[in-house]
Amino acid sequence: MKGESKDAAPVGADGAGSTARTDGTREGRQRAKADFRFDDARLCFAFAGTLADRGTGTPFERLARPEDLSRWALESDCTTVALPCTAADLERARHLREAVHRTGRALAESVPPAPEDIALVNRAAAEPPSTPELAPDAATVRWRGGGITAVLSMVARDLIALCASEHRAHVRLCGNPDCEVPFVDTSRASARRWCSMKTCGALAKKRAYRARKQTPAR
Repeated sequence: MKGESKDAAPVGADGAGSTARTDGTREGRQRAKADFRFDDARLCFAFAGTLADRGTGTPFERLARPEDLSRWALESDCTTVALPCTAADLERARHLREAVHRTGRALAESVPPAPEDIALVNRAAAEPPSTPELAPDAATVRWRGGGITAVLSMVARDLIALCASEHRAHVRLCGNPDCEVPFVDTSRASARRWCSMKTCGALAKKRAYRARKQTPAR
């Protein structure tokens, strides 16, 4: 498993680890607040990031409607077709997301995850996932079978695969206090601070630059 791979496919039926795709925005369009973040993220933690600005006290919900969940499934490459989603699917997805986030935080803080979160993740993982199918060009993978429950199963299985790997010791929380999204630090020096340099890392650099500019020269 490579926590920073940009083009890896999502977790498969065998429960192997994965990363989410790099970017869900279209080329040439500035990223909006509601756009999903997949930069340098594992599938499970990209899903946790669908609730943004957790540390601000006023989180931003990217899974506001069932259609948003369908869009996330498609943009994460967990499916190659738009999946129908209901309000019940959305509620179930949000519950899983929060269990994933709390478990990631527990790993980062080296404390046991809550038993109820583990139970919720296990229930989601017990659902049949989609299965990979190699396209005739032998260069792309399609995902067959199941609906949104299969996608949630893939998310849960990715978290389980992470917990069963040596990478569980490298889970960190983003250094941006407004973010708090978990990530896997696979850097050689184990010194990665941000969930992504394209978002929180770039923001930290801008803030540091502005602070230096505002500091009077001596």
